[in-house]
Amino acid sequence: MKPLYATFTFLFLFIVQQSAPAQTPFLSRAPFVLEMPEIAATRYTTPVIRLPMKSVPTLKFRVLEPYAADIDYGKIIVTLNGSGINRGCDKKLDAEGKIVSCQRREDRLGGFELLPGKNVIEIRATDRKGREFYASYVMILGDKKAVVEKPDVSGAAEVFRGRKFAVVVGVSEYQYTDAGLKNLSFADDDAQAVADFLKTPAGGGFSAADIRLLVNRDATLLGVRSALAETAKRARTEDLIFIFIAGHGAPDPLAPQNLYFLLSDTKVVDMAKTAFPMNELKQILDTQVSAQRVIVLIDTCHSAGINQKTKSIVSGRELVQEDDENNISNFYLTNQLFKQTGRAIITSSDVNEVSQESPKWGNHGVFTWALLDGLKGKADFNNDKLITASEIFQYTRANVQKATNFQQNPLALPGSSGGLTLAFTGGK
Repeated sequence: MKPLYATFTFLFLFIVQQSAPAQTPFLSRAPFVLEMPEIAATRYTTPVIRLPMKSVPTLKFRVLEPYAADIDYGKIIVTLNGSGINRGCDKKLDAEGKIVSCQRREDRLGGFELLPGKNVIEIRATDRKGREFYASYVMILGDKKAVVEKPDVSGAAEVFRGRKFAVVVGVSEYQYTDAGLKNLSFADDDAQAVADFLKTPAGGGFSAADIRLLVNRDATLLGVRSALAETAKRARTEDLIFIFIAGHGAPDPLAPQNLYFLLSDTKVVDMAKTAFPMNELKQILDTQVSAQRVIVLIDTCHSAGINQKTKSIVSGRELVQEDDENNISNFYLTNQLFKQTGRAIITSSDVNEVSQESPKWGNHGVFTWALLDGLKGKADFNNDKLITASEIFQYTRANVQKATNFQQNPLALPGSSGGLTLAFTGGK
């Protein structure tokens, strides 16, 4: 009897087009100014900062008046690439407000260390009335050369004989578009294509009874929550869970630090009650899932950000990327949500990139197009008839880069699951 092999996809497509409500939280960014005194006299307030150098000695964060008067130093939190850097920073007060000044790391006692390429800086503050303020910056250091990496074919594929479950979601049609939320073209097609592939021998031969396919009006908040909870309950330790979600996504206009997946019954003006939070997904996987194998493939080709010029939510499907958009969704997903052993995650693009979709990619996003192409056999670099998580990442990344002229660069955090077999190309 041949071992069973699986294909999993977990796709989150974040897209929103809307005009910001009258009381949007852009004042939440107003208290903050970032300075780098050794580099330039510029005061940075825009979400994206590009610098030709690779070293920055000092990061100075200002919390301006009149907000600073009600914000204690202990309530100002600064993180770099997900880790706090407050320890060891100097705290000062001047006529403009409060200053938190952090130095480049020289020892283990504190400070920061920027990475070549893209860095995510976040600053949060809470005043004495309980009001929260938040801003994020993507700092890009140096010039990253466009290079397609040579595939690494080392490492044995893991044989898997457990049961396989999938939750496959695709939303192209939304019930509430009055806040500027627009229908999509290919999210439902993406979901259907993934579900169809899972049922094939190459995709693992998933039983139809073990695949929850929710498309358009069936993909409600309640429906998706129920499908995830049911699947988590049914899957035992030795089993595998695959999740694929395609649709809009965005930060909450009233609290941009909170990121959501938008489902068919989501109301943009009330995301907190009608959209699916990213941290809820983490909670489900951490507390409800006993299956030791979870693979997450996230196509954020529709990720949304905040346009600081127009003060509105912008969508990756229709946006020409500019410096005034800040998309850190992929950073959050790859660095914060999924770090457990036995799990792997691949996102469709790097921080602050807009992923692409087009009919020329078979009515798919370019990431999903490359992903399915690789799973159907082209990612078998070592010709062992098995396609692993590491192989599919390398194939998908290289082909997305080529197809988009390096405007889109998938990321992976495979962890210990790089050898997990996703597809079988050995025939009968």
